[in-house]
Amino acid sequence: MPRCYLLAVTSGSSLDQHSNNVTLFNLVEQLNIPPNAPEPPGGFLPLELHAYFAIAPHELETKYQVRFAMVSETGLEAYTEPFDFKSSTPRFRTRSLGLPLPPVMGAYQLRVDLRPEGTGEWRRDPAAWPLALVEHVVRPQVTH
Repeated sequence: MPRCYLLAVTSGSSLDQHSNNVTLFNLVEQLNIPPNAPEPPGGFLPLELHAYFAIAPHELETKYQVRFAMVSETGLEAYTEPFDFKSSTPRFRTRSLGLPLPPVMGAYQLRVDLRPEGTGEWRRDPAAWPLALVEHVVRPQVTH
């Protein structure tokens, strides 16, 4: 099974077309959500999810499905829609837009699940990205 060697949440990124290097902007580890904020469109926050995979020689050209999961300390999980990939090289990177917004505030880990296409069993990769969802209360400005 491919192994995730980098998992990150960012507000943006850039791919250099000449060197094929990626620059990640604003790594996100905490989201301050205003009280009673409306749910974002589709239930997904406009953040980028980056996952980079190492693929063994015998796994090349095999079709896999991937999904991201927001997992709380209590076991609550929220998922992205799965997507397919097949790699002909020993490294594969993906950038997805949309972090699933869990229904409650708290400490979460972004995780990545994989499975060979056509199978029912998801395997959770050990890679994890910590993410705190905090209710942000605006306090009056002190003017003295």
